[in-house]
Amino acid sequence: MNFQSSPAGFLSTELGKRIISAIVMVLIILTICWIGGWPFIVLATLLSLLLYYEWQSVVRQTAFDAAEALLSLGFVGLLIANIFGYLGYGLAGFLALGLVLEVASVGQEKSDVRWIGLGALYCAVPAIAFPLIRDSGGFALIMFLFIIVWITDIAAYFAGRKFGGAKLMPAVSPKKTWSGALGGLVCSVIAATLFAQFFLNFGVVLTLVLAVALSVVAQIGDLFESWVKRLFDVKDSSQLIPGHGGFLDRMDGLIAASVPMAVMVALSIG
Repeated sequence: MNFQSSPAGFLSTELGKRIISAIVMVLIILTICWIGGWPFIVLATLLSLLLYYEWQSVVRQTAFDAAEALLSLGFVGLLIANIFGYLGYGLAGFLALGLVLEVASVGQEKSDVRWIGLGALYCAVPAIAFPLIRDSGGFALIMFLFIIVWITDIAAYFAGRKFGGAKLMPAVSPKKTWSGALGGLVCSVIAATLFAQFFLNFGVVLTLVLAVALSVVAQIGDLFESWVKRLFDVKDSSQLIPGHGGFLDRMDGLIAASVPMAVMVALSIG
């Protein structure tokens, strides 16, 4: 009897775990994103904390000590400052802390300070960018971003498996192909265009430009995280999500794409 052909057998496969985990995460995120306000700010902040935890586990080469403890406190302070509207002060304070630790550290500890400090700024993006996009642009705008990144990721996965072909950047991510990248780009542009026509007041040209740009940036973000993991010889950032690895593994493209979207929103309301 072939158990893999049964529903229970499928759910035990890697693809089955990926699909179930993705459905659960999407439902939670969409529900809280629809609610908006403080619940969404809390969710975004918690995501940043999880990302920072995973980032440290990837890049830290020395034992957790005073420097890492201070950086972690500084990161938490940055997130708290952002929640209460003092992002500028939080960033300035964290950068000053990083500079002091950079000067005070030597050897491998200095490398850890640099990578963990960079990671703190990187991992703070969801806590900063997501609420800005949601509060200023509404549920539809942040869904526009999510759809582009999610469809890019999903379509790239299946297009790459289906068509294969030349590798995109084999030294960074051996499994990624040009067919997957192009498939993700095309499908995300189509999905974003359809969504924008019904739920956003964007013109066709603006929609196409944004969709292409955000899809490309999302894929660059994916490659960046793959490069960091390869540099530190790590396969997954964690095992917190069944079938997916860690939150960094699933949110790398979203982190990257949310930055230009947040900048666009900030400029439009400024």
